[in-house]
Amino acid sequence: MRPVDLALVETTLPDGFERLRKEASREGFRHMERLASEWNEDFRYDRKGECLMAAWSEGRLQAIGGVSLDPVVADATRMRRFYVHPASRRHGVGRALASLLVAHASVSSRFIFVNAGTELAAAFWEAVGFARQNENGHSHVMTCKVQPVECGRELS
Repeated sequence: MRPVDLALVETTLPDGFERLRKEASREGFRHMERLASEWNEDFRYDRKGECLMAAWSEGRLQAIGGVSLDPVVADATRMRRFYVHPASRRHGVGRALASLLVAHASVSSRFIFVNAGTELAAAFWEAVGFARQNENGHSHVMTCKVQPVECGRELS
């Protein structure tokens, strides 16, 4: 397992994103292109319950992923634009990023959804606690126990 530093992405896509985008494209994945396009159109994962996180290891951006409000199911979020550089797969980078995103989403969501695009991705999401459920455009779901929140406390 490699040491991983996780950081919130707020104003600009992180240094090294272009490397991830090119590698994803080389693998036939388009979701990093979509992330760049959405970002340029001011979708910033900044609504209550949302966030975009970057994972750094060995001084380089190795992964990125976000959680956003689900447009279909109320009281739910979904994992989006999750990508781990191939050299960092199976080294704990993706698990660290997914765990932080799940913890963030669990504060305000009853369900977290994901759409695993490949069988390898499906195996990853199942290993971090998601169950297969092909419904509403999602392939997997995690049921959360929403933590009680004191009155006046902001959910981020």
